[in-house]
Amino acid sequence: MDGEEKSIAGALYCLDRDHTCRKLYEGVGISNGMDWSPDRKTMYYIDSMSQQVMCFTFDLSGGAISDPRVLIDFKDEQGLPDGMTVDEEGKLWIAHWDGWQVSRWDPHSGKKIATIAVPAARVTSCAFGGEKYDTLYITTATVGLSDEQLLHQPHAGGIFAIKPGVCGMPSVPYRK
Repeated sequence: MDGEEKSIAGALYCLDRDHTCRKLYEGVGISNGMDWSPDRKTMYYIDSMSQQVMCFTFDLSGGAISDPRVLIDFKDEQGLPDGMTVDEEGKLWIAHWDGWQVSRWDPHSGKKIATIAVPAARVTSCAFGGEKYDTLYITTATVGLSDEQLLHQPHAGGIFAIKPGVCGMPSVPYRK
């Protein structure tokens, strides 16, 4: 990806078990959130620059993706899509960079179904954790904020935890 985050110069790659690397998708601006449906047949992917959440048909055994399509167009949303996770019900949780929130989406309808306000503008990511994966951890950033903005956002750069009433799932491990 372009280090200055101005051009579409990136790509999405797969690191295979034998440590070889394959290019899977081109035309990426700012590569961010990635996760899979509970059945591992759909891969979700965020390119913040395009303001889109994409989905692909996914083959877990070979790591192949196909049939790219836009799942969510963020152009009318507050902020840019950044990090993401999926809960056990298959719903997407998306961090809003410069959007003061994390939102929950139904991937079948492409509709936002819930919002969690965050006391910091630059919400970077979210992930489920804890023994039962019932805590949603939310990260934020201070990068690019002025001293005045930081005065109004004393919790910027912090990590937040909330029990949203739904659980996440363990990730699929990478094996050598």
